[in-house]
Amino acid sequence: MAALTSAVVLVGILCVLDLLLTIGVIKKLREYGPAGPARAPGRGMTPLRPGEELPPFTAVSVDGALVSRSLLPDEALIAFLSPNCEPCRAKLPELVAYAAAEPGGRDRTLAIVVGEPEECERFVRELSSVARVVVEPRGGPVCAALRVDAFPATLRVRSDRDRTVVTGHMVDLAREASPR
Repeated sequence: MAALTSAVVLVGILCVLDLLLTIGVIKKLREYGPAGPARAPGRGMTPLRPGEELPPFTAVSVDGALVSRSLLPDEALIAFLSPNCEPCRAKLPELVAYAAAEPGGRDRTLAIVVGEPEECERFVRELSSVARVVVEPRGGPVCAALRVDAFPATLRVRSDRDRTVVTGHMVDLAREASPR
């Protein structure tokens, strides 16, 4: 009987240790999230996470229109690209196709092209007909406000009562550009 009691106590202790280890793993997974460590990549900005409120920002698009958080329509996509980044050059056709398929037209996609104006010309030319385009230098006001320092980056936002919240930061443009 003593051996059975010892075995039950031992199994109980192992179960508690397993539970504590599982809780620790879950905490670490939440910290790292689907995009990696909360402070990576880039220079240490913490990317906006789903559920966070979109910070206020204002900018002027290349066609002279004012863009801001309050002017974004529901379910808008904000894409950050840099012509100096190879993955951004590869994503450009997907983003153009995605934005062209958006039911709300070019107002539903905001493209922030980061770089010197002359190096951004191709991106601006290809995106202007399907999205609002803002060109700014690295670390510019929109990137700083939305805590983006690595490219390409995307944010899906939606209106939630009086707030605009991030609903996703890893948008699969190829998948979402297909049937709507």
